[in-house]
Amino acid sequence: MRALAVALCVLAVLTGCGVDPQPQPERIAVPTAPPGTATPQADDAGPEVVVYFVRGADLAPAPRATRAATPENAVTLLATGPTRAEVIGGLRTAVAPQSIVADEGLPGGITAVNVTEEFAGITGGNQLLAVAQVVWTLTELPGTARVRFLLDGRPLEVPTDVGLSDGPVGRDQFQSVAPPGTTPTPGPGPSSED
Repeated sequence: MRALAVALCVLAVLTGCGVDPQPQPERIAVPTAPPGTATPQADDAGPEVVVYFVRGADLAPAPRATRAATPENAVTLLATGPTRAEVIGGLRTAVAPQSIVADEGLPGGITAVNVTEEFAGITGGNQLLAVAQVVWTLTELPGTARVRFLLDGRPLEVPTDVGLSDGPVGRDQFQSVAPPGTTPTPGPGPSSED
């Protein structure tokens, strides 16, 4: 009896359960790029945030769709880095993932940013570029004119075009790496240091 049951199961599997084979192979459209590698574009889901990556030795803008144009979301999008398509197109980042966190808004249009030891340890020309990426990205947002960098809650000295600063810094202090064709100006709001 058991042998008969096994034979019937084998016969059912071999017959393919009544599905006939296709006479011709079916064409299936395959996208040219894997999902998630296309340049993100703004859509109806929310506002657009512009983050700044690096092309050569200058900053380059890259639009990103987001649910809310907040410093926290902008920093997260920046830390995610460029897409594969953007990398192929020549963009890179000097900012390491998980190395920055937008902390709080301070009076006078200043946004405080907490950074990790990894961010503080960036050396050479990438150090200026990393700081400039964060500054240009955050000052793109309404209400942020300058950025204060903190490490363990204390002001961190960061490089600017004219030397080190542990105070709030704005776009005007990174003219040497400004995107081509732009004139760096302080972001919206007052530009006085706190």
